[in-house]
Amino acid sequence: MRKTLPIIASAVALPAAILILGPSITVRTEVLHHESSGEAGVTYEHSGARWSSDLYLVELRTITGTSYELRLGPNAAEHYYPVELSFGAEPPAIRDVTWLPDSVALTFTSGEALRVPASNFRSVR
Repeated sequence: MRKTLPIIASAVALPAAILILGPSITVRTEVLHHESSGEAGVTYEHSGARWSSDLYLVELRTITGTSYELRLGPNAAEHYYPVELSFGAEPPAIRDVTWLPDSVALTFTSGEALRVPASNFRSVR
């Protein structure tokens, strides 16, 4: 009887751990879109200097599923401001990106639109 208790505890603990930790364990990250504000001639001021900003649309595969996010910032491959995306069953696809002095505006092929203020991403380091 005593040997079954650790087996039962393990059988309960493993699924609970997957449910709790699964979304935070990234198995694979794929870049679906990348561009820089510098390519559009737009830079953002931070600490007395001007920086271009990167935008990445990434697909994140975790133990429990797939999610999508935008990553924005001067060096968004390393440090970024994340924006989680969920527009429906289809993966998001960017139709148009407009870099503005105070924000970045995106239009997706689904018709959804998003605007992120530059104050959220220009100082990410």
